[in-house]
Amino acid sequence: LAIDWTIVLEICDALGETDEGPKEAIRAIRKRLTSSAGKDHISIWYTLILIEACLKNCGRRFQAQVANRDFLHDLIKVLLPKHNPPIQLQTKILFLIKVWIGPLVYTALRRKGVQFPNSIDCKTLPPLTFTYSILKMTSTPKIPIN
Repeated sequence: LAIDWTIVLEICDALGETDEGPKEAIRAIRKRLTSSAGKDHISIWYTLILIEACLKNCGRRFQAQVANRDFLHDLIKVLLPKHNPPIQLQTKILFLIKVWIGPLVYTALRRKGVQFPNSIDCKTLPPLTFTYSILKMTSTPKIPIN
């Protein structure tokens, strides 16, 4: 799949021309992701390439839009088994989440006052234990995603 980097960089430049550029771009990208999920994997692939290029070239306003909960939710939906995404698409999405979006969410949470531990060593954490009463739950607790 050939990528026309001239067009990609023109899009990146256009996003910075107005204050609403990044927000409008994410709105269009979300629409593309949700309408193409499970139907047009190539379109999603190119959309992911564009997202990554914009993350690298469009600055904090675009990055803040990508770190938005609604965008992340739409991006993760593409991974659902019902959409049967190819392994390459899954890998690209997980790469974006780990390398780009994870640090953006971390930074956004830090700005809001969330304090993270300096480091977590899983070997020193006590093991999780479950009592019989927890395992006998009749319904799954609902955990809000906010």
